[in-house]
Amino acid sequence: MASATLNRLLRGEQAVSAAINAVLSAAFFALVFGLADRALATGAPDRFALDFLPQGLMVSLMASLVPAFLVRGRLRKAGVISAHEGPEAGEIARVVLLSVLAGLGSAALLAALALFGPLASVQSHPALVFKIAYGATLGLICTRLAITALYARRIGGLGA
Repeated sequence: MASATLNRLLRGEQAVSAAINAVLSAAFFALVFGLADRALATGAPDRFALDFLPQGLMVSLMASLVPAFLVRGRLRKAGVISAHEGPEAGEIARVVLLSVLAGLGSAALLAALALFGPLASVQSHPALVFKIAYGATLGLICTRLAITALYARRIGGLGA
């Protein structure tokens, strides 16, 4: 029963994280680059490549931190863990830090590929789609990693 509850919460949190991070990625892209169809320089003056770094940082931070606390509260409310069980703040901080490092690593890799790859510019609309997909995917992955790292062993693991 506990594993089924965790699976249900995990699926829900992953979906919410992917959706929120897709929308926020689109919104920040629009704020930074606009929505006009144009070529974006990967380096100066647009610095499209460097935009992956703040995106990777914020998506990985929020996609691991917020669900970690939400799931802890929901597991307590469902009676799966007691008020005294579950990860402490230090353990959550460690998992969030690892998630942020992974997010920044993926962002640095994408930034390097954009800066040193064969393209000096990219069209804004395909770039927007890519940034939305990256934000959603990174959010989903970071949420899954955080929740499984913090809760799977505590309550009997995750089922299929």
